[in-house]
Order: sequence, then C-alpha cells, then structure tokens
Amino acid sequence: MTDFKAIKGFNVKSLAADPLKPGTANGTWSSGGTMNQARNALYAFGTQSAQMIAAGHIGPPTNVSEIYDGSSWTNAPTINTARNNEAGAGSGTTTAGLIYGGNLSPGRAAITELYNGTAWSELNDLNTGRYALSGVGTSTASLAFAGNAATGNVAINESWNGTSWTELNDLNTARSGGSGLGATSTAALQVGGATVNTESWNGTSWTEVNNLNVVHSDGFARGGTQTSGLIAGGSNPGGFLALTEFWDGTSWTEIADLATANKANNGQGTSTATISCGGIGSPDSTVNTAEEFTAAGIADTIVNEGQVYYNSTAGTMNISAVVFGTGAWASGGNLVSGNRRNSVVSCGVQTAALIAGGFGSGSDPTTIGFTELYNGTSWSETADLNTARAFGSGSTNGTQTATIAVGGTGGLALTELWNGSGWTEVNDLNTGRNEDPGGSGTSTSALVFGGNDPAIDSNESWNGTSWTEVADLNTATKALVGCGASNTSALAFGGSIDASGTRTAKTELWNGTAWTEVNDLNETKSNLGGFGLATQAIAFGGDTPPRTANTESWNGTSWTEVGNLASVQTLGNGAGGSNKAGLAIGGSPDRATTEEWTVPQTVTNQVMTD
Repeated sequence: MTDFKAIKGFNVKSLAADPLKPGTANGTWSSGGTMNQARNALYAFGTQSAQMIAAGHIGPPTNVSEIYDGSSWTNAPTINTARNNEAGAGSGTTTAGLIYGGNLSPGRAAITELYNGTAWSELNDLNTGRYALSGVGTSTASLAFAGNAATGNVAINESWNGTSWTELNDLNTARSGGSGLGATSTAALQVGGATVNTESWNGTSWTEVNNLNVVHSDGFARGGTQTSGLIAGGSNPGGFLALTEFWDGTSWTEIADLATANKANNGQGTSTATISCGGIGSPDSTVNTAEEFTAAGIADTIVNEGQVYYNSTAGTMNISAVVFGTGAWASGGNLVSGNRRNSVVSCGVQTAALIAGGFGSGSDPTTIGFTELYNGTSWSETADLNTARAFGSGSTNGTQTATIAVGGTGGLALTELWNGSGWTEVNDLNTGRNEDPGGSGTSTSALVFGGNDPAIDSNESWNGTSWTEVADLNTATKALVGCGASNTSALAFGGSIDASGTRTAKTELWNGTAWTEVNDLNETKSNLGGFGLATQAIAFGGDTPPRTANTESWNGTSWTEVGNLASVQTLGNGAGGSNKAGLAIGGSPDRATTEEWTVPQTVTNQVMTD
C-alpha cells in the first residue's frame, strides 16, 4: 500500500466493510430494544425513536400499551377495550395517537380511542366495525379503509375529522390484512392484503398503481408516505416473509430483508427510518423483539465511482466502479396525433429530442415539414421547416434549441438552422444530396457525408456559417447513419453502395482529417437508424433484407449484438448521446411510435486484480 500511495499521491483508506450506496434502497435492519410484552396483531404509531404500540394478541386480545424511546420500552396507560388487528393514525405521536376497529374475540370493534399523552378516551365509533383494516393520518385527520366486517372483506373507506367518521369513496378492491402508507387523510396508499395490488388515494378517489413484487398479508411493518414508503414482513402462501419493499412514488423495489421472517408485526416511521415490532416468528411463536431500519446516509461511508480502499475484513484491495447491465428497448410516447413518418432529421438525447421533416405515410405519403419535440414522455409540435423534405440529414448531436437540417428530397442543398423557436435558411451545401446521407456534430460544428443515388463519397464540414469540402468517405454510400460530437469526430456505418441497392456492413471513423475503415457491423444493412458518438454508438433496424429489429452497440472498436427492437423497421431515426441511452423514432412500415433504449448502470465494489 505504501507503493500505491507513492504512485498516486494519496492514502488508501482501510474499511471494515464495503462502502454503501446512499438512500433507502441501500438501508439495513438492525436489532432494536426488546418489548416488555410479546405480542402480535398490534398497532403502532410515531417515529423510530419515539414509537407507541397498543393492544394486540398475547393469547387473548390485550389492552397493554408501551412507548419506545429509541433504546428501551416503557409500559404506558392501557387502552379501554382489549383487542387485536386494529388500525390507527400511523402519523400520530406518543402524545397524540388514535386507534380504531379491531377484533374483540368474538366480534368486530367499531370503537375509536384517543391517547393524549396521559390516558386513553373513547370517541365516536366507526360507521362499520371491522378488523384487519388499514389506517393513515393523524389523531385529528385520519383515514380507515378495507378490513373484515360482518359481511366479509370490504372496500369501505371512512374519514376522521377529529370528532366523527364520514364514509367516502370505496377502494377498488375489497381486502383485509393489508396496510396503509400516508401522513395525511388526503394522500394515502393501500398496500397488500392477500393481493399484490396497490391503490393510491388523492382525497377523493382511489386509483390502482403499480403492484408489489409479492403478496404481503397478515399485517406488516410500514413507514413513509404516499410518495416514499416501505413495508416489511407479513405472509403469503409461500410462508412468513422477511422481505422489505420500497415505494419511490412510482414502483416497488425489493431491498434489505428483516433479520427474521415475521407476520402480524407492526411499526411506523419514515421510508429512511422505521421500526418493526412484535409479530409471529416461525414456527408460530409470538415475539417481543424489534428491528430498526435505517437508510444509508451521511454517517456511512458512501460508495462513489473511483474509490480505492482496503477491506480489512476480507483482506482485499477494492475499487468502486460503474457496472453496466443489459440494455433493453421500452415503449416511449407516440408522435403527435399519431403522425406516422420516416426518413426524418433527428437530434438530441433520450429525454430531450427533436425530429423534423420526413415522409408522411399511410394515406399521406408526401414530404412534410413538421417539427416535434420530445420531453422524455410525450411529443409536441412546434414550428415547421421552411421547406418540407425527407431523406435529409443534420447535426445529430444538436439539441432542442440548436441544430441544423441539411439536404433532402430531390437532392436539395438547403441548410436550415433551428434556434429553439423557428427555422432560418442559411448557406447551402456545396453538393446537394438526398437518400439519407450521414450527419454528425452540432449546429456550429457539423459534418454531412454520402447520400444520393447513385451513392456519392462527398464529405462536407460546417463551421457554423458555411460548408467546406473535406476528405471523402472511402466508400461512396447512401442510406447510412452518421453520429459524432463535432466536425472533427464522427462515425459512419451501414447503407447502400450502388444503384442496385447492394448493402454494406462497413464502418468508417473520421478524425477531423481523414476517414479510416474500422470493424464492420455484424449485419449488412441499409436504411437503418442509429445514434451516439464516434466512440460509443447504437445501430438499430434496417433492411438486410428483410427488415430487421436487430440492435448493435459500438464500443469504439467493435460492434456487439444487443437487445432487439420491439418490432422490425427501416427508415427510422435515432437520438442519443451514447450507447447507454437513446431513442428509435418512427420508421417504416407506418410507425408513429418511439422506443427508448436504456442500459442500467450502478456503482459497485469490486476486488482489484493484477
């Protein structure tokens, strides 16, 4: 390690454990304080370090309450009516808490009780008595939903205003044994309960959102809000669960497990700090243990790309490096009003792209001037090109506020400059061209090459004002793809090399002075799409023949086949600044669709090897 320091000029840290990734997704469970009374089917409210539990099952229902201070439990005043499988205001506090409903063994409770920091008092009942229900909110604004009533599982939803209960719109699915997430009575989630369904409440109605990864039922710990929460434990037909799932406001992700699989547990907190109390461990034994979940935070050693450290436990020299997963295509937003088009000019990145011109298709196979912008979700129309055209090119690494459109149908020499609001004609090409020439660069530093029928090898460089002829392609090519960051760095691949449509797999690399032939595509094709840089690019679709959905990734040296498009296509265009993320837009036959290419990446700890 001394040699390493001498070479690199800094100390290598010695760590007992690998660095953590920050946030909830990389949190861990640890032992909490032992409860005074083992119990299950209890209810809890408060925070990880100030938690109150009430009632539950110890054989018969109990009325015992306890308060946690972050390290130990203290007996608190008992509730008035012993019960289990009750619900309550999860965001209540140890001085202002609310519980309601429950199992009286026999019978279903409608009773509501309020804790004021000193004693419990009975208030107005629920309209429908039930147990294994869910609850969210505070002692003065709570929501009670689902559960098992005399008629069976129900979808009933009631709102508490601090004095009385009012029935509101029901859940979409009747259930019991689930749980609620939410800090208020106007924004909540209903989670699980013999189903993976999750429903979201906006204060007026329930909407089904993305499902859990597995069924969680029979009570489980939870913490957080409608937009950031977690659940842990419970059971399903496969047995007791240690599984924890994290909700990021859109979807559920499996994260660190509880130390012990557990059902009929409970607890409350936030998505970064919560607690699981009591429950039934396996085999069927009521427990008095608690576990605390804490997200990775500023007090931890957080993983960052390029960290070098010595793991003293494993005895290894490690480095934290970015690891890329397997890329895949997913559906993106459709073009405006279903505008089917192909052979457009395109530029930008996956979340901010632009297309202009192209051929309309279906009932209107004419050239068009439409310009559309993509925001990562949907397309919107903006100012048209001055001259409608297809089979053109442009600065493929331009942006939504600065790009150029060049050439097009009939061998146009026209160049138009986009400033974010409109197109302006500027200086023409020296050689008019169509039939999909290649293009690269930006609005101030671009290259256009090839095209026409028969194919040409002509190559021109744009300096932001005018075009200059520079060194030609090695092979005259049309219907090819070009990409690159400027007029000094570009990649050209695929296409047709003669009037009869002979296709090629050739790849050429531009260094600002000359083109060099490098490793070919794996598949010979023309009329393909693509995006990226000279050192990292994606090629997709095209005509081999027949049409193909194949995708290839360029790493600066060679092409590798990766995940296919959802459907075959030709004459599609791409947008993206690397081979890790981009778009496939439109194409033939008749496509108004967008597909999004994403390669997942994460920073992981790896052992360094010689």
